[in-house]
Amino acid sequence: MKESGQRVEAVARDGVSDEQLVASRILDNPIAWTRWENEHAGLMRTVAEQRRPLRQITALKMAAFSVIHRKALFEHLRDQQIRGEARQVLVGYFHRTRGYGHALVAEHGSYLRSACSYLCSSYLGSTVICDGVFQEPMRRYEELYAEYFRAFCDDSVNRSDDEVRSWRTLLPYLKYQLTGQRRAVLAMPQLTPDASWDAALRRRTGDTQKLRVDGLRAEFGG
Repeated sequence: MKESGQRVEAVARDGVSDEQLVASRILDNPIAWTRWENEHAGLMRTVAEQRRPLRQITALKMAAFSVIHRKALFEHLRDQQIRGEARQVLVGYFHRTRGYGHALVAEHGSYLRSACSYLCSSYLGSTVICDGVFQEPMRRYEELYAEYFRAFCDDSVNRSDDEVRSWRTLLPYLKYQLTGQRRAVLAMPQLTPDASWDAALRRRTGDTQKLRVDGLRAEFGG
């Protein structure tokens, strides 16, 4: 937990724009920080309880998978720019017992906490445990899960346009590909981390821009 807390502070200070925003939103809100700390401590406890190094690595991989899954809905809404009725239908599909407004606020909070735990678990895996599996192989799993989640969502809301039909056709293949990557990550022997990975993630380019906190608050009621 000490390493995780220091990582959040470091990212809030000089991380890349999207991660910096996530870390800052957690650090600047005592309630959000306390809730994240409790949830993240639970994840790290499952790792610390394992006595053998290989089992600890596996437990940390499983923790990383879980937070990738938990942050996927918010990322899908944001990245695919889902608005209006389509957003309400999709959020309602995953939150059937909550009103739309409460569900959206809850999903935003879950995203912030999960994204914060993911940047910590990636750091712990690649820098503290020194396993490069938490770099490119885990990032590839995250990409595949986003593709699978998009296809799953488009299929679930029962739209009928050509794009959705093409996603529906791809869904079994995407699930197969995702499952294969998960098994590969779990089975991979310890890899030598790429020392330039963290520096590359922090490097600012013309393709990145700082996200506006007030825009997120207006959009998601934070």
